[in-house]
Amino acid sequence: MHVIIVGGGGDMGRVASVVVAADSAITSVTVADLSDARAREVAHDIGDKASHLQLDVTDRDALVRAFEGADIVINTVGPFYLFGPPVLQAAIDCGVHYLDIADDWEPTIEMFALHEKAEAAGVTAIVGMGASPGVSNLLAAVAHAQFDTVETLHTVWRGGVGIPPVPEDPADVQPSAAIDHWIHNLADPIRVWRDGQFHQADALEEFTVDYPGYGVGTLWTCGHPEPISLPRTFPEIKHSVNAMFGRPGLMNIARGLRDRVRTGELTVAEASRELLLTPGRRWPEAGEIPPFPGVFSYAEGVKDGRRARVFVTTPLMPRGGMGESTCIPTAIAALMLARGEITTRGVQGPEAFIDPRDFIERLAPYAGAAGGEPPLDVRVVFDDGAPS
Repeated sequence: MHVIIVGGGGDMGRVASVVVAADSAITSVTVADLSDARAREVAHDIGDKASHLQLDVTDRDALVRAFEGADIVINTVGPFYLFGPPVLQAAIDCGVHYLDIADDWEPTIEMFALHEKAEAAGVTAIVGMGASPGVSNLLAAVAHAQFDTVETLHTVWRGGVGIPPVPEDPADVQPSAAIDHWIHNLADPIRVWRDGQFHQADALEEFTVDYPGYGVGTLWTCGHPEPISLPRTFPEIKHSVNAMFGRPGLMNIARGLRDRVRTGELTVAEASRELLLTPGRRWPEAGEIPPFPGVFSYAEGVKDGRRARVFVTTPLMPRGGMGESTCIPTAIAALMLARGEITTRGVQGPEAFIDPRDFIERLAPYAGAAGGEPPLDVRVVFDDGAPS
């Protein structure tokens, strides 16, 4: 099996490159990146199994040439509203299986529109196979399976991770692409699933949950692919959003910057810079963060004839930074494809292709000390107060 990792020289792609290359199911990998130097470095670190390729994903002909002879494409190049659909289209045209870490809802819709073309080409395309989206979708599938009927199916992640301290010299401020993306995500309308239909809504709508064993905490909605994907897989659900939890002060600052972007007072880049220069966005000034798991799903419905709420998480999220938590899951899914364990074709979210319990167990080798714990933490609360 030959795998090509697009963006393989970046912080995300290099993790996927190393993990897939280490598996005996993979005979060769191509580390493709706009930067030849970064691609060469990662390929060198991997060793004989790897080659490198300088690749501009805006060059359609170059994409097709790169994908010819490959079995699986892993796309880690963002922003996905620019680079998701064209890379997927090239993979379908070449008859090559595809995975990505797309976390934008707009291109997710555009890529889902290629479902029938992928089916006809015999291609499996798993869109949004990272942490959130990705693992979050699979936790939602586990939550869904607890019920007789499900009305609400949400996914949640911790927001604001990695926000650095205010620098002594403002000239040192260099907002990351992730922060730019976050501000852009908050400023634009988002799409949510309410009353069995898609609706446009503002990001940062607030609601609270009472998570058994962790307590009550506030969540803020944001624009993500999960509310696009989950209703396709589970069309009977009535409500689905993706939400963050974080420090209240940080969320209030983000809301203010979001509003200034909307009025045209600030560009996204200017708002990102302002975010990093604004005091009061970290602990202790920004307030406490709920002690929730970093990624979890929350569902409401009827279980055993009784109204219930279910929370699902896993202690097996990969240790390390954002690259590990995002792209180790991507690599695991790619290896399942390589072994022929995923046979469904078309373009869907992870929950449509992958057995969630099987997948979560495969995170254990990357989870450090948590590797000895049960793979899933499922907590059920009945509305009548009786024990589960």
